[in-house]
Parts: sequence; structure tokens; C-alpha cells
Amino acid sequence: MSAAFTAGLSHPVYADTTTFNQPSVSFDDALSAYNSGDKITALSHARVAARGGSADAAVMAGYILRKGEAGSINLTEAKSWYMQAANKNHPDALVALGEMAIKNEAGLTQSDAVAYLTRASDMGRTDAMRALSDLYRTGQGTTPSSKKSQSLLKKASQSFDRDATKRLGDSYFEKDPKQALKYYEQAAEAGHIEAAYIAGVMYAENFEIRPNSAKSAALLKQAAQGGHASAQADYGLLVYQGYGAVKSMTEAAEWFKKSAQGGDKEGQFLYAFTLAKGEGVKQSFEDAYYWLLKSDQSGNDDYDKDRAELKKRLEANVDPTTLARARARIK
Repeated sequence: MSAAFTAGLSHPVYADTTTFNQPSVSFDDALSAYNSGDKITALSHARVAARGGSADAAVMAGYILRKGEAGSINLTEAKSWYMQAANKNHPDALVALGEMAIKNEAGLTQSDAVAYLTRASDMGRTDAMRALSDLYRTGQGTTPSSKKSQSLLKKASQSFDRDATKRLGDSYFEKDPKQALKYYEQAAEAGHIEAAYIAGVMYAENFEIRPNSAKSAALLKQAAQGGHASAQADYGLLVYQGYGAVKSMTEAAEWFKKSAQGGDKEGQFLYAFTLAKGEGVKQSFEDAYYWLLKSDQSGNDDYDKDRAELKKRLEANVDPTTLARARARIK
């Protein structure tokens, strides 16, 4: 690891080389203590090194105090250290002050947020571009400007920020689905799981997009493999149906199980359904009833109708003691 303090931040920064009076401890000492888990000593060393002129140490002190990692949160002192580093144009400090200002912390205002984030954005920080885009979109601390908001997202996207690319997709979703899909696919190619899920759904359903079962399956599989619970349910259904994917009851049941365990309501119902029928998994009425109860109401009429029908059949045909065990597991 370099001599840069990067905890909790997405961009590395380089160690400050400005020297004043040589401090008794250095930023490296503070960093060593931080990495070892001794946040109290890290804060102590960071304060000393920051007083000696280290911008990196000032950022570390601000971060520890802002997060309360040394025992208590002190936003006022955190702001002071961040401002010291910001005076040396430290990008991490500028972003941190921008984030604090958005929340009006330590007396900072949303106008301050625009100023700090603009400076960080001009230095190439894509996280600052995204945050600043939101401020221009909502008019917080500045005059609303959809043009500036879009421009910032595009600039961040061109710098390979996949979150910005996905947000571009969001911004076009209602007015231009085809343009939205282009950005979602770009973000998915960069590894954005939510973007892959949305693009997969768009290829499967009528969003002014020509249906494409192969692309839908590939994108939903990507999202499912990334742990997206809803995608796991949807991809499992494609596998169950053989739509754009090789049909397999066993694989479908495995995806339904992962989705169910991830808390997705549709996945819980689908897993209950396969357990009740014994399709791709060992039949278990107790487990089926358990997951059916977990799935609860969804608000989707078709789903809730199927759920009610399965519940009715289980309660009419399964030993009440088996159902009682499932209810006990819920409690």
C-alpha cells in the first residue's frame, strides 16, 4: 500500500510532500496505527502530523472524527482538519466537505457543497461529479440545471465511472428507453449489477425495445451471479422455462433458493412452488409452506393470485402438524 490514506474513499491520493517543522510522528506512523486497527493512536498521530503540515494526515484525522472511529463523532473538528487539507487542494478533503455540506453538517451549507464538489470535479473526481450532478438536478444550493446535471454525468461516465453511466440510463428511462438501454448495457459491461438487471428486464419486457431472449438471459445471469436477489428469481424463471437459457429444473430451483434467501418476494414464492411440486429439488411441504408464508403479499395481482391458490392447496392437503412446524419457524 502506498503512503496514501484511502480508507472509505474510492480514489487514491498521494502523500503530501510539503514539510514545515518536522513532526515527532509522521503520516506513515498514523497510517500504520490505522491499518493495525488502533484508531485512537492513529487519530493522535494524525493530529500531530497534520499540525506539521501533512494534508494526508489532516484528511485521516477528519475521517476518523467524522466516522467516530476513535470513540465519538466530532463533526466540528473533522471539518477543521478537512478545511486545512482542502486549502492545499486535497481532493479527498474537498469531497468530504462536499458530502458534509449536503447534509448541512458542522455549519456547512448546500451552497458550500456546490463549491467544494466543483473544485473536486475539476480535479477529475468522478464521485464529486455524480454528487454535483444530483445538486444541479434537484436545485440544492444552486440554480437547477438539467443540462449541467447531464453534462457532469457524461463527463464521469467518459472517465469510466460505471455508477455515472447507470445514472445516465436512469435519466433517459422515461423519455428515451432505447438511449437508456445503451447506457445500462455500458454500465453492465463495466460490472454494474443493477444496470445489468434493468437491461435484462428491458430486453424481456415491452419497453419500446425489441425482445431478445438471449441478451435478456445473459444480462440477468450476470446480475444473478452478482448476488442480485430479484435477478436470481427472474433468471431462475428463464431457466425454468427454457427462455434464452438451457432449460433445467434443478438449476432453476437453485436460483430460486438463492433469491428466496436474499429476501426477494417473487423468489420466495417460486422456491415455495418448486418445493411443493418437487421440481428440481426434494419435495418438502413444510419448507414450501414456510417460504410461502415468508413471501407474503406483493401487490402484484397475478403473483398474489397464484400465491393464494398455492396456500389454499397446501392447507387443504397437508398434515396440519407439518404446517404448524412451518408457522413456528416464521415466529
